[in-house]
Parts: sequence; structure tokens; C-alpha cells
Amino acid sequence: MKKVMIRFIGAAAMLSLTFCSNEGIKERPDDIEATGERTEIYNKIMAEFPEFKNVKKTQPALFEGTAAKQVVLTNESAVYVTYISEGASYSNTFGWYSYNINDKPEQRSDLKLNVLFPHVSYRVLKQGDRLQVGDGTFPAGTVIGFFLIINGWGGGEIHYDRETFYTDYTLNTDAQQQHVLFKQKELGDIVLTFEDDLTSHQSDQDFNDIIFTVTDNKENKAATNFDLTNVVNL
Repeated sequence: MKKVMIRFIGAAAMLSLTFCSNEGIKERPDDIEATGERTEIYNKIMAEFPEFKNVKKTQPALFEGTAAKQVVLTNESAVYVTYISEGASYSNTFGWYSYNINDKPEQRSDLKLNVLFPHVSYRVLKQGDRLQVGDGTFPAGTVIGFFLIINGWGGGEIHYDRETFYTDYTLNTDAQQQHVLFKQKELGDIVLTFEDDLTSHQSDQDFNDIIFTVTDNKENKAATNFDLTNVVNL
């Protein structure tokens, strides 16, 4: 695998993309680990986030200022992301970035974005597909942020100049929160979902367009290396 650094002006950030030789960016990464369907997680999430229901009204705790919006490491750890579901009308691109908790980015150009899933689609991914974030472990005090490029995938490539939503949502258009982070009481993972239409415009605000889980281990054990102090339990 060859790592290529691409700088683009439109979003004023640098992205690190991994693709195979000169075949271009792969729609489905080669290093995906298939862990099998996680129907129980999906069903629990969808019970709380049904289609076309405004989550700001049904789950207001997720939008309170005290609610955790990021994954923060309390111990050195690896981080893994598992695909659960996609119900979007766009061909979105999903990735991550990181920074020290004491050095919060103030603008988009402060971020180094890393694409994880070039095309988040049920036609490409299977429920339970997992990727590791980065190549190793992150030190305690690291914030793992995530981003979604809206309609980022098309024609076999990623369109970096399109609308992008960040879990550091003050960097979003209109500084609107486009994701929620929470923990299911019966599950060990943190759940991350996105609303891919601007919530300040016409949007159903059901926040179930893209669903992933985030954990610190590959054994399906409860995550113990994340700060769960202000993570909302549903």
C-alpha cells in the first residue's frame, strides 16, 4: 500500500489517502475486516432513531452543551470503527482526524484528514465491516474526530471540495451539529451517527443516515480507554 498526501485549496486542509499502487482509490478498502452482522445493535439504534423523526425533539440530551461530541482517549489505545448502516441519498465519504485535547483546532486548515471509507454505501460495505483508525495506538489525551464529505464519492474518486461535516461541529457550515455520539446501555461500543443534510436547512433531522460504532478493542468487549464521563446513555 502506498500513502499519498494530497493538499487541496477548496476545503483548506490536507488529507492522507491510502490506495493501492496506481489503480486509484478503492471504493472498498482492502484491509477491511468482516466481523459479521450486528443486527442487535442496528435494531436498538433504529428503535431510538426512526426514519423521519426529529432527534432534536426525541433525544434532546444528545444536543446539550454538556453532552460529549468527541471520542477522547483516557489511556493509550488503538481505535476501531465498524460500519452498521447507511440510509443516505448521497454517496458520502467518511474519515477521521486527531489532535491533543489541549490543542483544539480553531479552523479547518488545522486538521489533517484521513479517509477511512471512501464510499459509505450498503452496496459497497456490509454490516460489521471494520477498519482500524491509523496504523497503531494513540496516546492518552488524544481526541479522535470524524468527518463526512457529502456526496464525496463519484466517478471512482473522492471530491474533496464538497460540503464536509465534522464532529468538531463549530467548523461546519453555520456551525451546526450534524452528528450525535452516544452509548447504548447494553452495548460496549460508542455509537456515532450523522445527518447528511444541513440541519439549518431542509432536513428530517433523524440522524440515522450514516451509522458507525467506535471501540478500543477487537474482542467485542466494552470500551475501557475512552472518556465516557459525558457520553449520553440511551
